[in-house]
Amino acid sequence: MELSDDIVAAINSLCDEWNRAEKAIKIAEQINGEIINPSIYELRYGGRRIVEAFTYLKDGDEEKALCVLRDAEFDCCRARHDSIDAATSKVASDLDIAQNKLGVDVVVTAFPDFPLLIADLGEVRDKIAESRENRDDRNLIYATIQRDNLEEIARKYHAFRANESVMKQYAKKQRAEKTFHRLTTFASIIIAAAALFYAIYHDNNIQSPQARTPAMQQPAKSGN
Repeated sequence: MELSDDIVAAINSLCDEWNRAEKAIKIAEQINGEIINPSIYELRYGGRRIVEAFTYLKDGDEEKALCVLRDAEFDCCRARHDSIDAATSKVASDLDIAQNKLGVDVVVTAFPDFPLLIADLGEVRDKIAESRENRDDRNLIYATIQRDNLEEIARKYHAFRANESVMKQYAKKQRAEKTFHRLTTFASIIIAAAALFYAIYHDNNIQSPQARTPAMQQPAKSGN
């Protein structure tokens, strides 16, 4: 069976998009294996359409085959978009949790690239927002994210995760230091209050006999 140029071009384009989707899904899976299910479903739909396309080709209906091949490529695009969305959302969520639980100073101390990772995520979020407003260029925008940002974000995220134990140890040490500081501050206040109370009490004891002396030394009145 000889295929037309349009069918050959559609198959080649579909293969390229499938490979890009698989790569993006793999990166997302390395970030967290539980976030890739929507992408896998889209890729499965694409696989089903490929089977349908070859069925149409076998029956000699190239027009329907071409239409279904393009649908399959679109499924691959959606799989790639879903994996990029899931990966960047997971990274952003984990960074927010780390900031809230450990504190920014702890995270930055253990992982100096933290501000760069936040900046990379911000750039990707801006691009994704742009893709929502500019649907005609959505696939191009996501292709740019995958080419320029996704792998670098994944690399920094893995480094971030590798430093988690250091972050937790530093946070524990910092909490202990803060607790010790609060205790010493409280003890200082108690000591200062006790010293002040003693000074006031001691001063009163010194002054009270002198205050009573004139009354005690008054002569008794004569009976005459």
